Amino acid sequence: MGDTRVETMDGPMQKILLISDGHGEDWVAAQIAHHLHHPQSRVCLELMALPMVGDGHSYEQVGVPVALSTRNLPSGGFTFKTVRGLLLDVQAGLGSYGQYLLNSALELARWADLIIAVGDILPMGVAWLTGKPFVFIGCTKSDYYTAGAHSCYHPWERVLMQSPRCLHTFTRDAITCKNLRLHHIPASYWGNPMMDGLEVSSDTTQDHSGQVRIGLLPGSRPQEAQRNLIEMLACLPEICEHSQKPVHFEAAISAGLSLESFYQLARLSGWQRLSDHQLIRANTVVHLEYASFSRILHGSDLLIAMAGTATEQAVGLGKPVVTIPGQGPQFTRRFARLQRQLLGESVLVVEAPRTRLPKAVSSTVWSVLHDRTRLAIIGDNGRQRMGRPGAAHQIAQYVLAQLPQPVRDVPRSCN
Repeated sequence: MGDTRVETMDGPMQKILLISDGHGEDWVAAQIAHHLHHPQSRVCLELMALPMVGDGHSYEQVGVPVALSTRNLPSGGFTFKTVRGLLLDVQAGLGSYGQYLLNSALELARWADLIIAVGDILPMGVAWLTGKPFVFIGCTKSDYYTAGAHSCYHPWERVLMQSPRCLHTFTRDAITCKNLRLHHIPASYWGNPMMDGLEVSSDTTQDHSGQVRIGLLPGSRPQEAQRNLIEMLACLPEICEHSQKPVHFEAAISAGLSLESFYQLARLSGWQRLSDHQLIRANTVVHLEYASFSRILHGSDLLIAMAGTATEQAVGLGKPVVTIPGQGPQFTRRFARLQRQLLGESVLVVEAPRTRLPKAVSSTVWSVLHDRTRLAIIGDNGRQRMGRPGAAHQIAQYVLAQLPQPVRDVPRSCN
């Protein structure tokens, strides 16, 4: 999508550092970066990314260089969600790695004129520590978790948002924005940047009226994604058995995950490799696809998911999503229930003993797909919960308008 520099005749080069702390957060930051590449105003701009968790592949897709190599910790980035995750990460060197990330961020901040922090308190706190002006994109927390009663952000998080260094906060939904403003925090909701970048070209859409299409979203974290797909595969023959039409299954595999790692586990469960991108068991065929995420979301009648951001994006497109709690570290029973709370009736959580899980999943799938009224309600609910696309462009325009600005002289409107 272009180089990381946008050069014109006007003014000195401005430098922006993007800090994010997860796969979904990387996606959101990358969408904003993409629109910074194509500013309507004349500006000289250079971008650099610091993904604190994972490999930063989303940044690479939009041509933003990643500042340094990062690690995948045992918790999968959920260090402080559970005691077990914290202990595993500490044993894996969390202390020294955390110090390495902080030192790197402080060093990079010397280069940057402005920072975009995407995620939760971790990237926001790091941005604050640099002493540079920053914009906060709060894409992971929502007041839907608290039934809208009060702000999901803790007092110490709100203190950082009220700091003169924080130019503005952008929320993922309107209710979260409203409650932050009650605490006198300059916040705006202009749509959900998580829904940007999901467009598909017309030449990739086909007529599939003669079949049912089900997408599989196993997640993006190494080892967990492979386990998740095996859980899903066990349910697919049962789904086919109760279908009156051919069922087409496609699994969206994240870049950076080896297909061979999926094949090895699948063979242990009785599946055979049909081709470079296909698995088969009896009459059930599953297509494993790279670089087809958006097409799979748009083209599926329903999705079976054990993922975070991908589930939210599917819901935002109006799709019904059946979720299965897994072993984690991300997609656990608690995570699945919280996700249901966030996304409402678009998500159907299936909890059953392993021996009864295929029948339970199949029953849920067909009860939804055979109910047109329910499908319409799910579509409306998903679009309401996840919001409209277009926020990435607007946030990018806001960021450009702040360059160059001293920390304490920035307009902090709540428009």
